[in-house]
Amino acid sequence: MPPSDLRQLFVVSKYELLKYLRGKRLLIIIALIAIIGALNLVVPPTIGSGYDPDPVAFSSGMLNEIGILVVLCATFFGADAIVSEFEQKTGLVLFSNAVKRHVVLLGKFVASAVVSVGAVALYYAITVIAVVVIDGSVAANTSLSFLYALAYLFGILAIAYLFSVVLKSSVYSIVLTFFTFFLILPIVDRVGSTIAHFKPWFSITFASGIILNIFQQPYPTDVVRTVQRTFGSTTRTLTVAQYYPSVGQGLAVIFVYFVVGLVLALLIMRTREM
Repeated sequence: MPPSDLRQLFVVSKYELLKYLRGKRLLIIIALIAIIGALNLVVPPTIGSGYDPDPVAFSSGMLNEIGILVVLCATFFGADAIVSEFEQKTGLVLFSNAVKRHVVLLGKFVASAVVSVGAVALYYAITVIAVVVIDGSVAANTSLSFLYALAYLFGILAIAYLFSVVLKSSVYSIVLTFFTFFLILPIVDRVGSTIAHFKPWFSITFASGIILNIFQQPYPTDVVRTVQRTFGSTTRTLTVAQYYPSVGQGLAVIFVYFVVGLVLALLIMRTREM
């Protein structure tokens, strides 16, 4: 009798984790975390500005790059997790065993999530230690910010796995994952907010604003106002808008991305041919 799906999932996750631990990608992520943390801690006193005495402002400054770290984790540990099995034909050995395809995908997803969560947790740990040592206390809602960052990570990771299942090249999957969440969607967010004056509530990168917004008290709300500007002899009325995702709305959007991405990846994985 073959082992249960749960046992097989554990084995797939185990060996995928070992691959990450022995590879260079995890070392690159750890090095980036060290560099980002060092820059945030070394640059202020170097240029003479000093550290912000407010734990909230200090924490927000340290965590400004958390979105980039999340995108890099999803790109490094999820974008080519499945497509590489088809591209390198290693799936011929893996899929010929009594292992269901959805078990392989979920096992790899668990391994990717464990490594990525560890990286995000490491950066938050560095932030908390720095804030405690320098300002003497932890900023309120730091734990909520961490949980929202993990939710954002899982949402992006699910889409990265969807790209990995759909595309036929590891390079294409990696590039599409990175540029979608680092460039394309942020541009949509900026254009929608500043030029088109609509709230891009459907964007997961816009929803990720809750990670840092949760530090602000009270929580920020949408601001839309009109201002008068004179251009030569002409006076024009301009609309200036600043949109913020609410916590409930942001988490709902992230959850939809996660569910849709992972379910579609599982369905497509079942029918994809070598």
